Amino acid sequence: MKKFKLSFLIMTMLVLLLAACSGGKESTGTEKEPEKESEPQEEVVKEEEPAEETYDLGGRVIKIVDHYDRNPLIGNEFGDLRQELLEAAEKKYNVKIEYVVVPFEEKINQLTNTILAGEPFADIIGLSATQAGPLIQQDLIYALDDIIDLSESKMTQGMKDIGKFDEKAYMLKFQVNESGGMYYNKTMFEEAGLPDPYELQKAGEWTWEAMLDSAKKLTKDGTYGLSADPSIISEYSIFSNDAQYLDTTTGEIVLDSPNSIEALDFVVSLYNEHKVIKPNEGNDWEDPRRYFTEGLVGMTQGWIWEAYDRVEAPFEWGYVMWPKGPKASSNVVPLSDVSGDFIPKGVKDPEVVYKIWEDLQIWDGWEDDVVDWFESVLPSEAAIDTAVTMLENIKPNYWKVYNLEDAFYETFSNIASGAESPTQAIAKVKGEAQSRVDEFLGKK
Repeated sequence: MKKFKLSFLIMTMLVLLLAACSGGKESTGTEKEPEKESEPQEEVVKEEEPAEETYDLGGRVIKIVDHYDRNPLIGNEFGDLRQELLEAAEKKYNVKIEYVVVPFEEKINQLTNTILAGEPFADIIGLSATQAGPLIQQDLIYALDDIIDLSESKMTQGMKDIGKFDEKAYMLKFQVNESGGMYYNKTMFEEAGLPDPYELQKAGEWTWEAMLDSAKKLTKDGTYGLSADPSIISEYSIFSNDAQYLDTTTGEIVLDSPNSIEALDFVVSLYNEHKVIKPNEGNDWEDPRRYFTEGLVGMTQGWIWEAYDRVEAPFEWGYVMWPKGPKASSNVVPLSDVSGDFIPKGVKDPEVVYKIWEDLQIWDGWEDDVVDWFESVLPSEAAIDTAVTMLENIKPNYWKVYNLEDAFYETFSNIASGAESPTQAIAKVKGEAQSRVDEFLGKK
């Protein structure tokens, strides 16, 4: 459980009533001049706080579904506060809130079947963007724009933007902690006399060229500059050169744009010309991570949650954003999938259900909560600063939603191995990929 901090601001108001006083002027006679009347004071009327709006849903059960147990963990500060919010919400809305666990692989089928039957089995359900996308396309999920005034939502603009599909907000999100950048072996960099990537990042000089220069100098004596999954390094290179897989506005595959092809050409050079990426041994997901943790490579792609496995690494390491390409103006955090909560179509009183969800979240101090998490897993102020900076540079493009999640695995492997040039590989797969998108969008 993450360390949790809350800060409460105690405000005290002091009201000072000043009475105007006046004195009489001395006189030689026996009568005194009449005392001046004190100036009339305006009556201070304290406005009463408006009574909190309450609702009566008649004891209805509100089911919140996910593939893991989301009940408050009573006995610690965070869990106890969540339990207090739950009990307050149950009283305010006259409901009973239940957290229900459904296996990951069963969530979509159960949800779809029960929505179509007119009785959705969840009032709120946790899904990834990739899971939710087809449901949104089938009009089985409420757009928040259609049930609430988004300007009155407690979600920040960043939260709303991350949860948007087709320019409408669908995802309920109470915290932003997304990440995605590069781990680097700080000890290896120092021993090689190389500039620290964090310092280059601060100076706006953490670029493909800078990364390649470091990778080439680190590749010697059985060590390599990089480890990588061909699909992930391709995606990150594309995003970091101001390019995308898919124009989600037009529904057009744009992997063959000049910026994208330039990014893939760079990936090819890392593997085949400069040979700075350590070859995987059969597992494109596990091998790159293992290589880094074992001190066999200088850099690898990764998310902050992976830091848990590197706390005991036998070397100093750092964390920076992915280097920017020549067509980009800044370093970015690619985001092609994200998780959050959704309200299924058919749920009664969806606007009230949203209010219930909002009342269950801890809004005060959520930023501190996220930073506390960063501090608990990252090794230095520099890495923590990078993680915080990432929150302001997230670049969402949910291309996977459009039935494309598994469309390019072979493509990027072939590009990385040199079996096909980027132009050839993309031309070969583009038609099928576009057909998938068109089918998803109902154009076929």
